[in-house]
Amino acid sequence: MEEARILEREAHNFLSQGKFEEAFRLFKKAGYLYKAEGVHKQSVLCFASAGGCWSKLSGEKTFYNSALSYQEAAKEAEKAGDYEYASLLYRYSAINYERDREFLDFSECFYKFKEAYRKFLTYKLSFSKKLQSPRESKEKEGFRSFVRNLFLWVVLSFSFILWGHGERPLRTFFFALGIIFLSAFLYTFGLLNTAEPFSPSFFQALYFSIITFTTVGFGDIVPLGFTKCVAVFEAFCGVFVIPLLVISLSRKYLRV
Repeated sequence: MEEARILEREAHNFLSQGKFEEAFRLFKKAGYLYKAEGVHKQSVLCFASAGGCWSKLSGEKTFYNSALSYQEAAKEAEKAGDYEYASLLYRYSAINYERDREFLDFSECFYKFKEAYRKFLTYKLSFSKKLQSPRESKEKEGFRSFVRNLFLWVVLSFSFILWGHGERPLRTFFFALGIIFLSAFLYTFGLLNTAEPFSPSFFQALYFSIITFTTVGFGDIVPLGFTKCVAVFEAFCGVFVIPLLVISLSRKYLRV
């Protein structure tokens, strides 16, 4: 512990002298020492300071090294239970990865940035006393703040489930499959119509479900009764989910 404190003091001295590279190295060493000793709050500050130091330098992989430091700081902030600060640090890390065109690392940090803030809102809305922060929070408490946080939590939770904040396209694909198979199951309890009404088998219902979800609409089968409501809901979902799948695939893979 004492060694980490000495390194941190020396790093601050180098920082005050404008020797950013030396300060970066000492802050990083101190961060790892604090991490090994389980002092996560101080480790957060050291790694974050290292990231700030490296951001002031120029040269090859400048932003990459800064991003690594911010990412390490964010992990320590999560261990310390400060999800709000972790979210901010993951955001800084994502920005720096993007500047160095490290898009896969950017994708991972962007996802964690959103998730850390969602966890922060979860604890905040549950009135948990476990929230910790090395900084003063400037956010005012009150009914408006509660409603705002609740709305953000719902939006982020839906984004997490539906497409992993734009970085998990497989979630969108499986979400679409879930709607298709669920709708097909519901169609088997109702009636469809071709030349005359009939109670569909599961495979007939699945065929109708697929063409409804994709909004192809051949017109060879039409819903009757309550299946009209299911068909409307499924088509409405298809209109939104399919573009999200295309966007998430583009975000995730076309960067490469």
